[in-house]
Amino acid sequence: MKQREADLYGVDVRVFLPRIPHLKINVTYRCDRGCSNCNRATGLCPSSKKEDLSPKQIECMLNDCVKIGKTWTRITLTGGEPTMHDDFEKIVDILMNYKKNHNQECRVGTYTYHHPKFYYKIENVIKKHPDFEVKDTMKQKARVHKIAQFQAPVDMEPDKYNNDHLYHGCNDGSRLCGLGYDTTGFYCCPVGAAIARIFKLDIAIKTVAEITVKRLIEQYSPLCPKCGLYAYYKANVDKNLISPTWLKAIKEYNEGRLKK
Repeated sequence: MKQREADLYGVDVRVFLPRIPHLKINVTYRCDRGCSNCNRATGLCPSSKKEDLSPKQIECMLNDCVKIGKTWTRITLTGGEPTMHDDFEKIVDILMNYKKNHNQECRVGTYTYHHPKFYYKIENVIKKHPDFEVKDTMKQKARVHKIAQFQAPVDMEPDKYNNDHLYHGCNDGSRLCGLGYDTTGFYCCPVGAAIARIFKLDIAIKTVAEITVKRLIEQYSPLCPKCGLYAYYKANVDKNLISPTWLKAIKEYNEGRLKK
């Protein structure tokens, strides 16, 4: 962060400024690809349709944006595998109508691994909305991603990542990804939304009107200590990719899910 920005927001100059104009919507946490260290934990902590964002929720959020004059430069559907959402095409229609009527400069798109069963939805929306952007992640099979997402810094380097450490966000999460949004609200980054899901952290910013730089930066402290991306730990398939803090949270999440 530049000094003038740090002075403006009253934070340490070392803190990364959240990329507020960009929004990544975790429209679903469902995915059947099974990548072992997916940063949304879709394989280790399976989700149900109950955690999917509804078209109504997205439409209400966008209406709130229009009411207060909040604009986005880019909105991306992500997950999970977005095309597994039952209402994927309807959600795209809602986003593209928002773009057409209220924010024509906004780039709208999705990530997908080219799901063989649901890719027809991508073909349908492209025919209807030629300017809808599709990023194919080309995951032909489950893989180990380069970052060991589930190696919590507080476990790996406790002397460094302690209560005195300044959790400042990271380049990938804060500057490149943009904000995250799911059924619970807004987060400093989309990975942060997934972390909050697993650890049951009640830190979401509930409405777009409540989004401020200060509120987003306050989320760094509960999220970054758990995030392997924060410390940029490289994944090594010969080592345990899951540290104790994550093992405990994953176990508790799945036990709670099975009881429902």
